[in-house]
Amino acid sequence: MSCCRDKRSERRLSAIHLLLVGVTFEHTIAHFHMSERTLRLWISRFNEAGIDGLTYRPGGRPPRKLTSTEIDSQITPYVNEPSKAGQTHWTATKLCGWLRREKKLDLSYSTLVRYLHEKGFVRRLPRPVPEPSDPQRWEEQREAFAEELITLMEDPQTVVFFGDEVGF
Repeated sequence: MSCCRDKRSERRLSAIHLLLVGVTFEHTIAHFHMSERTLRLWISRFNEAGIDGLTYRPGGRPPRKLTSTEIDSQITPYVNEPSKAGQTHWTATKLCGWLRREKKLDLSYSTLVRYLHEKGFVRRLPRPVPEPSDPQRWEEQREAFAEELITLMEDPQTVVFFGDEVGF
């Protein structure tokens, strides 16, 4: 059973296996927490097609809304050069919203991400931090914040949380 592609197939085959080695119908139903009707269906499928009748067959996906050439012409140019859309960078959420709004594409976020992965685009983390406009002032603010943070951490009344969103 360990060679099954998924847990559903393994469960179905295990139930039939129990019946084949002599476990009662009622005990098999109780063991797998299923209805009598379900087990009868599995037995029927096994009798008709053997193991192939019990293995999980995922349903097909709906047809694609965009062909590969449409993706290449309507999405890829903007991903490669965000400046064509007046952007400096894209996130998948931002790109999806822009394509819906500006290009009038009927496209879900997950479909867009799948299209991008198929075209070889991958998530890039971390994004480069832009250079500060005044490096000297930025360094002074950073030093002041570090001193304030140390003071806060030493105060027993204060609880300091660190999170990825803020970058430290």
